[in-house]
Amino acid sequence: MKPLSLVPQRMRRLASAHLGIAIMLLVLTAAFSIAAESPVRSIFPYGVAVALVAWRHGMSAGFIFAALAAGAFPTRAELSGEEAGEGLFTYFKLSAIVVGVAIGKRTGRKNQKP
Repeated sequence: MKPLSLVPQRMRRLASAHLGIAIMLLVLTAAFSIAAESPVRSIFPYGVAVALVAWRHGMSAGFIFAALAAGAFPTRAELSGEEAGEGLFTYFKLSAIVVGVAIGKRTGRKNQKP
C-alpha cells in the first residue's frame, strides 16, 4: 500500500527545481539591473529562464513564463510610448525559444527509442 501524501502529485510537479531556478534567474537579473543602475538588455538570461520552464513543464507553462519574463524585460528610454510593441516583440522572441525547446525535446525522445 502506498503511503498517504498530503501534497498531490500535480502540485509536486509544479514546484520543481527548474521553476525555482528560473524565478531566481529573473530575480537576480532584476537585482543586477537595479544595482548597476542600467537594465540588462540581453535576451539571454530571460531566454534561459524560459527554456528551463519549457523543458520541465511543457509549452503551456513556457508560454506563461515567457509572458512573465517579457513583462520583466526593460524597455528603452528612446522608445517611450512604444512599450507595448517592444513587450510584444520580446514575448515573440521568448515564445520562439519555447517552441524550439519543445521541438528539440520531442526529436530527442524520438531518437532515443529503438
